Amino acid sequence: MPRTPDSDSRARAQSTLYRSALSIRRLGQAAPLSVSLLLVIILTQALVTIPAQFRIIPQISLGGFLSLFFVVLLIMHFVMRPQVVRETRWPVFMFLLFTAWIAYGFIFYRVTVQGIQNTVVIISSILAFIIAAQVAKSLRAPTRAIVRAVLISIWIPAVMYVLAIPVLGFGHSELFAPRSLAGFLLIGIAIHCGYWRHGSRGDLWLALFLYAVVVLSLSRAAMGMGLGVFILAQIRLNSFAGWFRMIAIIAVAGGIAAFMLMNFEPLRQRFFTGDLSAAVGGVKINTMGRIAAWTAVINSALEAPIVGKGPASSSEALAVLHAGIEQPHNDYLRIWHDYGIIGVMLWFGAFGTMMMACRRQYARFRQWGARETSVGASTLLAQVTLLALMLTDNVLIYFYNMVPIFILSGLVLGSLPHAPLLRRSAA
Repeated sequence: MPRTPDSDSRARAQSTLYRSALSIRRLGQAAPLSVSLLLVIILTQALVTIPAQFRIIPQISLGGFLSLFFVVLLIMHFVMRPQVVRETRWPVFMFLLFTAWIAYGFIFYRVTVQGIQNTVVIISSILAFIIAAQVAKSLRAPTRAIVRAVLISIWIPAVMYVLAIPVLGFGHSELFAPRSLAGFLLIGIAIHCGYWRHGSRGDLWLALFLYAVVVLSLSRAAMGMGLGVFILAQIRLNSFAGWFRMIAIIAVAGGIAAFMLMNFEPLRQRFFTGDLSAAVGGVKINTMGRIAAWTAVINSALEAPIVGKGPASSSEALAVLHAGIEQPHNDYLRIWHDYGIIGVMLWFGAFGTMMMACRRQYARFRQWGARETSVGASTLLAQVTLLALMLTDNVLIYFYNMVPIFILSGLVLGSLPHAPLLRRSAA
């Protein structure tokens, strides 16, 4: 019987599947210690910004202490189990180059507590990425349980925030910093939208609830990015129906945004009162001091544009403003200022490599009909969300933003052997 292109493609996919599955012999069953470590780290992120409100010592908050504690645990785990899953090796290598460049900054510039804390978040993210891939590569991997834990850690602060609104009002900051909470909730919106893309209508309603919490937090950038996630989740440009669906979703999203802006008074005040130093289409909007902060960081970065001025030096550049702004609220400017153009190139090379690897895995999941297809879509949406948040926020130094997304990425890249063929033999 002659071979067809479809049968050849299926044979190649099957061959790739079994070649990747060989590493299971080394990893075996998912180690309970690995799973427990990931779950503890994930569920602790439900506290979001609460630990940052308490000080262990004047220089280190409870949040900083937890970050240091977790990075020690992750390093100890990697020392005990130093395997790096084949699908993650190139992204890990690129992230190590980025980390090595940060280490160069510590050698030639002043070491600060904040610089160490910022670096700890990046190292923790890389290690969590490696361990998540190990867990996903193992037989009977608890991938769904880990994704469920991520969602639980997101839903806990969302519900707490909503319940506190009748007492504390819209956009309250007594429990969580609203902008940081909104950025964290965007990860949950991305996960639910990934499942919605692949047929789960219930996840659409869950994503809409989380988006409503983002609106109630009055975080303007997160509101716009949240609408973008809904649009990206339904982009299918290979057919007329796909184009029509995308246009319809954009129209609905634009209508919702306009309605909220015109009829929700707290949101109107958030946009059109205060620091009106920027204009969009001739309409002045509140930038909350970001323009001044960005200008100060850019002027300082131009003094050492190639190699940067060292970890956390962007915060020192903001001290001249005397405006109480401690972070640049743009992580691309942070990377450029602290690590130079070289650091920017290394960051995009590392994160871009991870995204491309996850995109390839997602395509394989769809081809094989694997159960991880929805997780692949969710992870890609979460990665895009992180890149968008970096434009207006400081997510690169937030443990609760970075680590969950890197764990999701590790789960996707480690889940290659769990296409249906191997899934049945391991059941």
